[in-house]
Amino acid sequence: MAQKEVVIIGGGISGLSMAFYCSQAGMKTTLIEKDKTVGGSFASHQYSSNGDNFWLEMGAHTCYSSYQNLLGIVETCGIADTIIPREKVPFSLLKNGEIKSIMAGLDLFELIRSVPNLFFLKKENQTVQSYYSKIVGEKNYRNTVSHFFNAVPSQLTDEFPADMIFKSRPKRKDVLKNYTFKGGLQSVAHTIAALKGIEVHTGSAAETVITSGGKYLIRTENGQEFSSDVLVLGLPSASSAKLLQNANQAVAYHLTKLKYADVDSVGVVVRKGSVSLKPLAAIISPNDIFYSMVSRDTVKDDNFRGFAFHFRPGIDDNTKFKRITEVLGVSMPKIEHTFTKMNVVPSLRQGHREWVKKADDLLGGARNMFLTGNYFGGMAIEDCVSRSREEFDRLVGMR
Repeated sequence: MAQKEVVIIGGGISGLSMAFYCSQAGMKTTLIEKDKTVGGSFASHQYSSNGDNFWLEMGAHTCYSSYQNLLGIVETCGIADTIIPREKVPFSLLKNGEIKSIMAGLDLFELIRSVPNLFFLKKENQTVQSYYSKIVGEKNYRNTVSHFFNAVPSQLTDEFPADMIFKSRPKRKDVLKNYTFKGGLQSVAHTIAALKGIEVHTGSAAETVITSGGKYLIRTENGQEFSSDVLVLGLPSASSAKLLQNANQAVAYHLTKLKYADVDSVGVVVRKGSVSLKPLAAIISPNDIFYSMVSRDTVKDDNFRGFAFHFRPGIDDNTKFKRITEVLGVSMPKIEHTFTKMNVVPSLRQGHREWVKKADDLLGGARNMFLTGNYFGGMAIEDCVSRSREEFDRLVGMR
């Protein structure tokens, strides 16, 4: 059995950022990821044809100048020069088979009447629906705005805490307001995974975690076994709960109280001249079978265009591809490449901060156990990295 100092289960940006901080502090760090490559929701699907290379995001899509901790990692890794701007293409509305501007979906008179509420209404203790329906008007919220909120985590967001879906953070004026990377977001994941001091095991999920002799014993599906002083879980809450059943029942039970949603995404690649759709950033189609279609048009390519459709759960493949061809206005033979990705995102509710406090209290009584992920401070990339930084600081403080 391999003896390790720190074992991190989960190779998404949460686990990777924790691995970064640990390795920078000189801790020998092992990361276990069930997929064949690291990245998780930070995954950029790669496609090559006749020497032409193309990538398309299938989870997270954009980074911002307010992502202070992520930018710190990027700079330390020496890849800040790979940051590139996103093209200024519009977010659009698909209604009655026509692509329209966002403003076309709004009742301007209702908006003008409602917007002044922005200056005195507080987000605290409000849901997305109760707060934003007062800011834009009930009809505007129901017909248009709610669907844009739903598109962010690919699920219904009416009951989300209003102060957690979009968070204001200090911005770095020396960095592009919104950006990506030359090789897609996953290039950051690969750079972190290649750092000295991080040992990566991919292609097999952690199957069991138990405690013995003051250590954590981890076994993977392919039979690998690790013994570690420190255990970090960077997984969705349900997966973490399952793994911790025998290691810490109190934490495991608390994790089961969180709701979550599966995101079923389909990516398609077409030759550039095959689609007559004007360049755009994304399409929102109210009450459709998909929450959003996000385009790769934000980064120009000479040969291809790519589109990621984030579907509602339970849609069969034939129905999904029929809708994809309808939206793009192409026949299936024109679609050169397809791929799928399943992600898990939390379904946040009122009282979530109290849930986090209880989780942290339970972790305080657990020996050398740490949790990171997108279900603590929020679902944005920076929320994941910030949680990892907080857990790393707690780890250092215990030594």
